[in-house]
Amino acid sequence: MPTLPLTDTIIRAAKADLGKRLEITDARCQGLELRVTDKGAKSFAFQYRSRRGDNKVVRLTLGAYPDLSLAKARSIADQHRHTITDGRDPREDKRVATVKAQGEGKPFDEVADLYLEHYARPRKSSWRNDESYLRRARAKWRNRPASTIRDDDVAKLLDEIAAEAPVSANRTQSVLHTLFRWAKEPGRKYVTVNPVADMARRTRESPKQRVLDDGEIRKLWRGLDDPRLPTERSVALALKLILVTAARPGMVAGATSDELQGLDTKTPEWHLPGSRMKNRRPFIVPLSQEAVAIIREAMPDHDQVVVFPSRFHRRASIARHTLSQALLDIIGHLGMAKFTPHDLRRTAATVARRHGVPRDHVKALLAHIEGDVTAIYDQYDMLTEKRGGVAVLGRAISKIAREQ
Repeated sequence: MPTLPLTDTIIRAAKADLGKRLEITDARCQGLELRVTDKGAKSFAFQYRSRRGDNKVVRLTLGAYPDLSLAKARSIADQHRHTITDGRDPREDKRVATVKAQGEGKPFDEVADLYLEHYARPRKSSWRNDESYLRRARAKWRNRPASTIRDDDVAKLLDEIAAEAPVSANRTQSVLHTLFRWAKEPGRKYVTVNPVADMARRTRESPKQRVLDDGEIRKLWRGLDDPRLPTERSVALALKLILVTAARPGMVAGATSDELQGLDTKTPEWHLPGSRMKNRRPFIVPLSQEAVAIIREAMPDHDQVVVFPSRFHRRASIARHTLSQALLDIIGHLGMAKFTPHDLRRTAATVARRHGVPRDHVKALLAHIEGDVTAIYDQYDMLTEKRGGVAVLGRAISKIAREQ
């Protein structure tokens, strides 16, 4: 391929041999080339190396000469080089521009809103987790038509997340798979393909087994009462409630006053609607004296709507991810080995078993249901057994916290 400083005179004079194509690289503009067919058709193309890992030479057609002038072709080539420098692929930018010009395709941000409103919220008690896991994707692809997002784009995003949080990368992948599958369904067709389909997990996960020992429980419990703790009191109390109820962190974070019944009686209870449960079934958590004391401290106002209010809005609950983020600061402040809010639930279950609560009673308290046909007919909720379990758990945690 000859290299010449292209001019209009050179372009008009360029001819290709019969059955062949002539290609001339412009010496004055990196990546720009003139292509001439044996029939005399002339066009400009931009040549560059792909950054997708294969390092292949890629050609992007710019337009036919003389409809596209040499000056304009050089300007477009310069723009493409800047695009590559910014870490983007000119082919993807061209595809996005084409889709927008044709008036086709909703922006990814709009598709994400529709997914949350019409799929996640009505069907998933953990929809706020979906909302959280979509934040990085929405920031990256906000105005980009969802139909232009490819598997390489998804893989790049997941690898960026995995470098900081491998588990979050896997959760993000799962949410994106569901979103694109939903967006591809008949009646919507916001996308024609699911770019996450058949994509292997980007990172491997090991089963979590972290359980705090008595010394760690004691240090955490006392530390949560430290006035110098780097978090709000509502967050500290929410973490305490997980330990004395073995409830899921999301259940605790979103607790509301209308879910609480009989706090002044001998049988106080926490009634969770199916919409707030992972298995979509209403669930009753009996409350121990220790749990009631935590709730009362968290709700000093009689007209308080939520149990653990956000510092940004007193009538809104703290978010599930707020517990995780705050716990990292708490762990650093207390000088403890890393653990998560969910590890507190596992710790509570372990403490209950260690103090004599039968395994099936703990299973009922954890809202773990059987998966066989009998479970459909057996609707006994083991409320009495759960009540005994939380009483043992509350006393055990209280005793551990008081020990020297």
